Amino acid sequence: MDWSKTKTIFILAFLVLDIFLAFQYQEKMKSNKYDMITQTTIEEQFKAEDIKYEDLPNEVIEGSYITAKSKQFTEEEIQNLHNQEPMFPNDEQLTPVTKLRMSFSEPIPLPAETDKMTNKLNQVLTSQIVAGDQYRFWRYDEKTKQVIYLQEYDGHVIFQDETDGIGMIVFYLDENREVVSYRQTLLEDIKELENKEELYTAIQALKVLYDKNDLKSKSTVTAVDYGYYTQIPLSEQQILAPTWHIVVNEQEHYYVNALEGQVIKPEKTNVE
Repeated sequence: MDWSKTKTIFILAFLVLDIFLAFQYQEKMKSNKYDMITQTTIEEQFKAEDIKYEDLPNEVIEGSYITAKSKQFTEEEIQNLHNQEPMFPNDEQLTPVTKLRMSFSEPIPLPAETDKMTNKLNQVLTSQIVAGDQYRFWRYDEKTKQVIYLQEYDGHVIFQDETDGIGMIVFYLDENREVVSYRQTLLEDIKELENKEELYTAIQALKVLYDKNDLKSKSTVTAVDYGYYTQIPLSEQQILAPTWHIVVNEQEHYYVNALEGQVIKPEKTNVE
């Protein structure tokens, strides 16, 4: 064995490896520098346009589309709901339904303070509602006397346009601030559709709105939440996209597909 030649081969191999690793490191540094410059440019641009926002999530996250099925509530499940009566038109026979509408035999009084009200409703959810622990308080509409809860998946809300939503509960209150009935839809068999990919960050989602002229000068971003959304709820199988929900000036609601950067603005935001 020629040790001199072998040593030369090892030296050349390590030299090539060092060059390759140095190249990879340089490219990564360039990429990170580009990302920092891009984000800085967006922030400076918003500052120049007097666009205000606070406490944006800044971590780069990964996600994918998810699929889910609309649960069919069975006759047995409905009959096991104590102190409640189903609300079906024309006294229809109980059959599996995907949209459950129930009334309470005795109205449930709610405290005036929002925190105490949600605590009371959380107790109702865990004790009197099918899979109630899967929902999170979303908002209280004092005008329509409705309290909206949205379903969660993996710690993130499944957003709804609240007109014909999937995976949500709407509590209906009377004039005395008592819960008299509710309607419920529930998603089950939730699965990730494909491998996870890097998503648009919150600041990048705002940039998408800005480029589409939906985020204008002197605007204030009042809420930013990450979750899942489908523009067209289907009767059974659902496909939901990882989504940024952005509220501008406390009244304009936008949804930005965090995988593709598409902007969706629902036509309605009130519960019917």
